[in-house]
Amino acid sequence: MTDTDTTINDDPVPLGPAASPVVTVMTTTAPQPVVEVPAPAPSPVAGPAPEEIIIDDEIPLGSVTAEQTLPQTGESSPAPYYIAGIVLAGLGLLLRRTARVNKRK
Repeated sequence: MTDTDTTINDDPVPLGPAASPVVTVMTTTAPQPVVEVPAPAPSPVAGPAPEEIIIDDEIPLGSVTAEQTLPQTGESSPAPYYIAGIVLAGLGLLLRRTARVNKRK
């Protein structure tokens, strides 16, 4: 008895289009020819993907020089918004207190 290795491909994804069924037309009035649709040709088997070559880039060392500064995007300080919020909250508390005093009179 000879020893042979058998490779079984357990690929769950089909590699080609599905075969269409054979269509048979039957009528009672006149004999019609049987129409058979040929199965599509199988697509080529997918092979291993080509190897990717990743080029290593240099890692910058040290601090940023004057030539490599980040662009200025025009972002402003949030301090005016904080101040406006505090003023509005204080104004709301003041109006609430005066409304409470006016109700008592």
